Amino acid sequence: MEVTLTRMLYVAPVVIIASYGALWIAAHAGGGRTATHTLWQSLTLAEITVALLLRGRKPVGALAGILGAYLIFQLPWLTLPPMLFALLTVAAARDRRTVAFAAAAVTAVIAAVPLLQGDRASSAGYSLSILAAAGAVIATGICARARMDGAAGTSRSWRLVAGALGT
Repeated sequence: MEVTLTRMLYVAPVVIIASYGALWIAAHAGGGRTATHTLWQSLTLAEITVALLLRGRKPVGALAGILGAYLIFQLPWLTLPPMLFALLTVAAARDRRTVAFAAAAVTAVIAAVPLLQGDRASSAGYSLSILAAAGAVIATGICARARMDGAAGTSRSWRLVAGALGT
């Protein structure tokens, strides 16, 4: 397998997110009786890493896997960065209808997690900030797709962006 700049850019965000996740797990290991066990955190990180590595072929499937981990394990500081990156990939790679469904799914999951945790009112600002970040990511992905499809799409920098996003 030949190592190219495009492949390196495709893998680089995954390495950064996986490194962040490993550091997060190491910093929060042994958090007490109510903390999520380190094994579940590690399995969540492994699932997220595999999903992000497969995002070029199945961006919606990668997002669905990460949303499932976000919803089931309720580890937002571990699953939020990969969820936003997978959403960026969907917004840059798929049509508007798919992006709208992905945005609705992300919104539903973000709204459901505080309700599942029992925090109805105290996390409204937290949920709104995550929703704002998701909206910004979707807008960025749509703009990147428009630039890649337009006249500037033939430039080397936009080809590298497309390679990094897996489109």
